[in-house]
Amino acid sequence: MASDPLSPTKPVRGSGRYWLRLAVAASAALLVGGICLLAGLIIIQLEAFTSPHRVTEVGTPEELNRPYQEITLTTGDGLKITGWYIPGIQPHAIIVVHGIHANRRTVLPEANILAEAGYHLLMIDLRGHGLSDGDQISYGYREALDVQAAVDYLDALPEIDKIGVLGTSLGGATVVRAAAIDERIDAVVIESSYSSLPEAIDDGFDNLSFFPKWPFAPLFVRLAEWRLGLKAEQVDSARDLAGFQPRPVLIIHGLEDQLFPPEHAKRMFAAAQEPKDLWLIEGLRHANPVPGREAEYQERVVRFFERAFGG
Repeated sequence: MASDPLSPTKPVRGSGRYWLRLAVAASAALLVGGICLLAGLIIIQLEAFTSPHRVTEVGTPEELNRPYQEITLTTGDGLKITGWYIPGIQPHAIIVVHGIHANRRTVLPEANILAEAGYHLLMIDLRGHGLSDGDQISYGYREALDVQAAVDYLDALPEIDKIGVLGTSLGGATVVRAAAIDERIDAVVIESSYSSLPEAIDDGFDNLSFFPKWPFAPLFVRLAEWRLGLKAEQVDSARDLAGFQPRPVLIIHGLEDQLFPPEHAKRMFAAAQEPKDLWLIEGLRHANPVPGREAEYQERVVRFFERAFGG
């Protein structure tokens, strides 16, 4: 029986039409696979930008050789914040705040020097870090509520007169924001932090992402803003320093900081009101400024708090 010349026929294997269809199908599969892979990598990177890598091994501050209390604070937005309260002999207290993907244990070098000076200390795990509640990073904006809860705790203690704050990196932006919304904070120390989140993204994106800054940085900013319900421009330490009620400020920064170049510290210093001081450290990268500089750190930071508290 003769075949109908109008009916569709399958391409013969090995014919040009067969190979064309195969190439189109393979290209489509590669395109879909590539899109899925890209989407997956974007989700992973977005998660890294907006969710902290929680380190729950906080240990104890027993190396300070001082009594301490495990405490739990409640923030204004209902989160539970864990910490250590270490009593001192001075009538003043200092809240010590760690950086991103860390916990209270990482600021023990600073705490040790401040404890030796006799200050009451409150060391907290920021939200999403250590043993505290939370699962997002707002780069200091909402973390300021954690510090404010710590201020509430200290303010209720009759032995406490004045309260200072010291924060490193993310903790630096956090304590600045906290001072902007709470006038009970009497002195501010900022270590290795950023002048604003947009500037931090501009300088640090290539170091923190496996995507190139252009064209991906604007995409991730918009996605992170949507996920966090927060605009990057709302995190601006330089603006906060310029606008809050004047109080003593000390800014410490490494001249070799590869994440946030020293221009961040200089912008914050220029914006801050008097009294203010700036300590730029030769050879220091984005790291804790204490190890190897214990004597100078004690001289500069303890003296700063003495002056700030009127000692």
